[in-house]
Amino acid sequence: MSERRRKITWLKALALLALVAVIVAVVFLVKNLFINNTGSDSGQTSTNIETVEDKEKEKEKEKEKEKEPNKEGYSTEKEKIEQYTGESPNKADELTGLVTYAGVSGEKLIVRLNIDQFLSTGSCSLTISKDDNVYFSQSSAIIESVTTSTCDGFEIPVSNFPSGNLRIVVLLESGGKSGKIEGEVRL
Repeated sequence: MSERRRKITWLKALALLALVAVIVAVVFLVKNLFINNTGSDSGQTSTNIETVEDKEKEKEKEKEKEKEPNKEGYSTEKEKIEQYTGESPNKADELTGLVTYAGVSGEKLIVRLNIDQFLSTGSCSLTISKDDNVYFSQSSAIIESVTTSTCDGFEIPVSNFPSGNLRIVVLLESGGKSGKIEGEVRL
């Protein structure tokens, strides 16, 4: 081979090597820029930090807004309900609970409730009235749950009731104990 061809071959090899080095460098730089901009392990950019701080400020503003009274003068702050403080409800002398749902679905008034005590047997006697007039009365069995109890659900045709606010009273009896749960529903 002539000397000139060797030089051209070496120059081609060096140019190819330089091109590969440039491509590797560009890929490395692009990869590092992408990682830095997405805020992974190598740290966050200042715009990402500002975004996180802005989100925290927005959350604080929302919490403050919830504490402000609404048009009717009532606070919209959600109250935290403490449960199971003090003695176990199972040791109470009286059965307690609350109406968890009272509403119309289709053509039926549905009443659901939760009993605070764990009971395996007993009865629930539901009475629905308005202005001291009883419009419906029915009994059902108490059903045990994991830590509480409930009544076998009540589903009553809406046609049995007048419109307006109706008073719900459920008398509970189980194991020599009794109690009363009261609620209201508007039709």
